Amino acid sequence: MNIKENLAAELKAAQDIYRKAESEGRDLTEEEAKSFDEHCSTAERLKEQLAGIAANAKKLNDLMVNDEVVDIDDDEPVETKSLSERYVASAAYKSYKKLVDRGLEPHDIHLGKSRIASLNEFYAAKAGTAITDTLAHSQAQRLAMVDLVNRPPITLLDVITRGSISAETVEYLQITSVTRNTAIVPENTGDDAADTQKPQSTFGTNLETASVYDYADGYTVTNKMLRDSQVLATFLDTEFRYSFDLKLADVLLNGAGTNGVPKGLLKTTGVQAGEYSKTGDEAMNLVKEIRRSLTKLRKVGAAANAILINPEDAEKIDLMQDADNRFYSGGPWGVGPTTVWGKPLVECEQVAAGKVIVGDFKQLALLDRAGLSVEIFNQHKDYASRNLVYVRAELAAAQVIWRPSSFVVLEAKASE
Repeated sequence: MNIKENLAAELKAAQDIYRKAESEGRDLTEEEAKSFDEHCSTAERLKEQLAGIAANAKKLNDLMVNDEVVDIDDDEPVETKSLSERYVASAAYKSYKKLVDRGLEPHDIHLGKSRIASLNEFYAAKAGTAITDTLAHSQAQRLAMVDLVNRPPITLLDVITRGSISAETVEYLQITSVTRNTAIVPENTGDDAADTQKPQSTFGTNLETASVYDYADGYTVTNKMLRDSQVLATFLDTEFRYSFDLKLADVLLNGAGTNGVPKGLLKTTGVQAGEYSKTGDEAMNLVKEIRRSLTKLRKVGAAANAILINPEDAEKIDLMQDADNRFYSGGPWGVGPTTVWGKPLVECEQVAAGKVIVGDFKQLALLDRAGLSVEIFNQHKDYASRNLVYVRAELAAAQVIWRPSSFVVLEAKASE
């Protein structure tokens, strides 16, 4: 039962006790009085809880658009399929929309900052996708028919680790090397000089710092678009996701580690290196070197979960043909994740042409600090007079590279 139902039940119980004694023309017995007082005390506490909930609701409404109190329907769930639908179901947007529906659209528009998702939810809620480790590792199946399943492309942000962080800065041990001393321990006799002690493996580490950085982007939209929740939802789903995808991927890989920018994977010491020749069959040389990279990773106890590659280099691999001009891959009509040596080939514009990263990208983590929030206002330049509003999205996150040796960066030889 909810609070209101509990309150009604307590009041009815107290009322029944009172009416029974009243109908019999007597006072409450000691046991009845005790039970009556208990029901009344519980009812008072429940009534105070309801009053507190009502006060909080009023406080939220008082902070809404144009300082006008607007009723909020709390019967509708905020959890919806896409993040954009969460925003248009938020208290801030619903209050604005109710004013618009009443013909009371305010001149001074400010839809307060609304947190609509964590980073995990942000990247798990791609329209039409359900990226999982299984999908990221799956190999395209070749059937004697056209595969009509439309699988979305896998990106860098699908194969890394995503978590959360509760502080602005955290120190962590980055593993640079591992010495494994596992051995069979013999039965000892009790002789201090002859007995064998249990072995101990060791890690070489660096003390690194992961700091939270703020990311933001904004777009200008019209008042008409703002009033149409479906159009606004579509806009948020496409533009903001694309913008944050590009920036986060670039910083995760290429961040300089200076001037207010975190250090990316390609600037991190300890990443393994390799190279391939552009002479002769460049694509085949690259494919062979990718296989050698998998062996390098095995030697340090790592297993690749993806291969990050520039689209131009991915194109060369896709177009590989045998002597009879048959494509080695699925060809132009194949649908599904492209794989090389059983590992998904992830196209990424943030990787320069001629450079390929093979690795366990679960060792690269993006840690959410505050989730994704959206704020809308027209107190920007002369937007109010032009019926325009500024839509701004913000998130805060830190990045961590646990084991640099779990990555191999391949580069084309500068000269032969």
